[in-house]
Amino acid sequence: MRWVVIILIIAVSGVLGWFIASQSAVQQFLKVPVPTSSSGAAETADPAPVRDSEFPGESATSEPSDEDTPLDPPREDMPEPDPLLEPDPEPTTLVPELEGEAALALYRVWIGEARTLHSYPDSVQRMYDVMMCESGGQAGIVNPAGPYSGLFQYAGGTWNGDWNTYRENNILDPRSQIFATALAWSLNMQGQWGCYSSPH
Repeated sequence: MRWVVIILIIAVSGVLGWFIASQSAVQQFLKVPVPTSSSGAAETADPAPVRDSEFPGESATSEPSDEDTPLDPPREDMPEPDPLLEPDPEPTTLVPELEGEAALALYRVWIGEARTLHSYPDSVQRMYDVMMCESGGQAGIVNPAGPYSGLFQYAGGTWNGDWNTYRENNILDPRSQIFATALAWSLNMQGQWGCYSSPH
């Protein structure tokens, strides 16, 4: 009978120890809060998103969206200009608008400037006198005998010679004639003008 009592005591002790240990584990479990939704169901945490920059060797770049891409402006067919509607170029004025004494005064100024640029031994007055002898100071005059043209009555072949750095200009342009004559005189070509040797 004594053995039966001892066995019962041991069995009761084991059951009590197991019960106490299980209660402790339950209490530890209850201490951890479990998030719940408004409906009372337990929520599961979403995994943290993995960014492209977390991969080695890759940069965090984003593909352009349709909203970021600018739209091409609408193309409008531009009509080609009508050549008939384009204005004609302004006619080139070959001679100064001044006439008479005003024009002669301007020619005298140009003769002085030309003599400074193309130095020659004769005076400004000498060239002015030759000009008046050749053309009377009329820039647009043409002598059909040559023909000889302009203030200093140039022939076309002489005007277009290699010596004349003004040959690209119109032969009737008074300023070009004056500067070309100063250049010719600086090259000792005064004898080409009959009025140079004539008394004035």
